[in-house]
Parts: sequence; structure tokens; C-alpha cells
Amino acid sequence: MILTFAVTTGFQKQVKEKISGFSSDIVVSSNDGDYSFENIPISSKQKFYPGITVDPEFSHIQVFATKPGIIKTKENMQGIVLKGISTDFNREIFQGNIKEGEMLSLSDTTKSKDALISRKIAQNLKLKLGDKFIIHFVSKANKNDDDLFQYKPTKYAFFVKGIYETGMLEEIDNRFVLIDIKHIRKINGWSEDQVGGFEIFVNKGGLEKDIKNIFIPEQLQMESTETKIFNDYFFLGSNLKAESLYTRYPSMMNWLEYLNGLVAIVIVIILIVSIINMSSALLILILEKTQMIGILKGMGMTQKSIRKIFVYQSAFLIGKGILWGNIIGISLCLLQQYFQCIPMDPKMYYLNSVPINLNIFHLIIVNGITLIFCLVVMILPSYLAAKIQPVKAIRFN
Repeated sequence: MILTFAVTTGFQKQVKEKISGFSSDIVVSSNDGDYSFENIPISSKQKFYPGITVDPEFSHIQVFATKPGIIKTKENMQGIVLKGISTDFNREIFQGNIKEGEMLSLSDTTKSKDALISRKIAQNLKLKLGDKFIIHFVSKANKNDDDLFQYKPTKYAFFVKGIYETGMLEEIDNRFVLIDIKHIRKINGWSEDQVGGFEIFVNKGGLEKDIKNIFIPEQLQMESTETKIFNDYFFLGSNLKAESLYTRYPSMMNWLEYLNGLVAIVIVIILIVSIINMSSALLILILEKTQMIGILKGMGMTQKSIRKIFVYQSAFLIGKGILWGNIIGISLCLLQQYFQCIPMDPKMYYLNSVPINLNIFHLIIVNGITLIFCLVVMILPSYLAAKIQPVKAIRFN
């Protein structure tokens, strides 16, 4: 059970961290926008930016903007999405995804022509560090006589500053190129204080958060946080919306939540097997001690006292099993956590090795459930021992 909890919650945690590390836990954007990558611009001068981080529930906030385009090289071409970032980008969270090169060096005054591309895009287009590539896209021109915007093809050149890999192949690695947000402002004709939206990171650590995660599903917590952001930080009548990972990636998040049901099934099966084994062991013990039970009852010992003997003996056996189970289970978890002995195919599971999440509260729950269930079930065989008649028990062979 320890391994089941550690592997399943570890898988959920690491996949969610990969997604949120790139696109944050909650995105605030224009309510008029759709789910395309063409952002409706909003002002960066908002009540919650950057002051929302004063609230201990939130760890970071940053601006972003996206723009679809096409990378064209001499040998190949690929559709991508430009993601513009600024100096407030959370470098610490994303740094672990950098496989070659380094992060973008951004400034509030100068415009950088460097770009971060994924390893998948680099392989498809045969790009290396320092290579120059051209991105083609459609930019907005001046209005025509009919008071409608005209659009024209435009191209920009960038240089590969670094290569990243998140492991989320279809969702992220096949699609995004990180650049300076100033380029997207220029392409779209935005002012310097306009952005595509805000990415907000939620604090996930701490004792209070660990306890809350056990009793309240994360999806409900995120929905509550969305409501809090809107009620506490948005101006009345604002045209902004807040969307969590569960809103933006519903299929992925639902799939991860279904794993909780599988964990429950596995735990129930393991408990049933454990209960059957312990009951069988106690019944065998009762049969072996039948004559002793008869002698004790013949000497005047009550049924309650006899039941206690076998319940205490059961508790000793259960405790011994739990102790060794913890030692073996935790040892295997630590071995996998630090040495990654069991690999995984990242194309199938998004991770390079079997993930482990050792949580003290999970250990308490597993040990507590096992101890309580087994002890409750052990009471039934103890009644059998207490009902043995002294004469028949003494003569039992």
C-alpha cells in the first residue's frame, strides 16, 4: 500500500508540476477571448499585479502573451506558438527543463532576439544552439476605409539561446517557443503596458496544504481559488476571467484524478487479502491452543479475558507485519527516488522514471487503516475461541 500511494501520488504530482511549471496553476486573461492562441490584449496595470503575491496562498505572478506562427528552415517547416515572457518570468521553476544552453536574458529596456525552443522542435527542424531561424506569422496592419483591420504576413528572425524539454510532448514540447514579450507587442501593435494575460502560481507546500490535500480534492481547491481571485482582486464589472489547470486541460486533469479511484481499488484488494491472511493465522492459532483455552476456562477465566488474549496476540502480529512492511516499502521508495532504478517511457507516461512521493500523512493513513481494519476483523475469530467448551477443549487432540 505504501508503494501504491507513493507511485500514484508521485505520478500525479510530477505530471501536474510539469504542466503548471510551464503554463502556471491559474491563468487570468480577457473574458472576450476564446481558446485560440491569439490573445485579446489587457492592461498590465491591474489591482492584483504584482500585489497578489502578498497573499500566502500565491507564490508568483507573471505576464505573458501568445502568438501562432510557422518556423521555416531550408529543409522543413512547422507550426508553432510563440509565448512571450518578461523579466518577471519564474526562472527557478522552468530552469529544470533546460537541457542545452541557458535561459533567456531579458531586460525592461532592450529587446532580445534570443529564443528557447523545445528539443522536439529542434530535432524536427535540425536546429542547434546559436542557429538562426525565421518565424512567419500574420500581423495586424492599419484600418482600411471600411473601418476593418487589415492583416499582412510578417517574418522575424530569432537565435536559439536554449533547448528545453518538459516531457509533455503533444501539449507543450511540440508547440511552444519562448521569446521576449516585446516582439509580440510589436507584432500585434500593442502598447507597452498591454499583455495577453497573467500566470499565477499557487503555493503547494506547508503543513496546512498537505492536510487539505488529503481531505479536499485539488479540483475543488482550484475552483475555490478561482472564485477568490475574482472576488478579491478583480474590479467590479471587469472583463477578466481566471482559469485553472482543470479548466484549460480538462482531459489531462480528469485522467490524473481517475488514478485516485484505481488507488482505492488496489487498497481495498490489499486489505481484503491481509484480513483473510490474518484471520486464517488467528484461526490456526486458536486450533493449536484449544487445550490451553479449555484449561483456562476450567480455571475460571472469563470469555472476555480469553478474547483479550487473542486480540492482543493479533495486535502483536499485525504490528510486526506493519513494522516490516514500512521498512521494506519506505526503503524501496527511497531507492527509486534517489537512484531511479525503474525507468519509464516518456512518450507514454511523460516521465523518465517511476515517480515517488513519500508523504508522512499518507504513511499515517495507510498504517492507521491497516491496523484498525485488521484489529476489527480479528475480534470475530476471538469470539470463536471464547465459546469453546472446557471439557471438549481439554479432550481435543
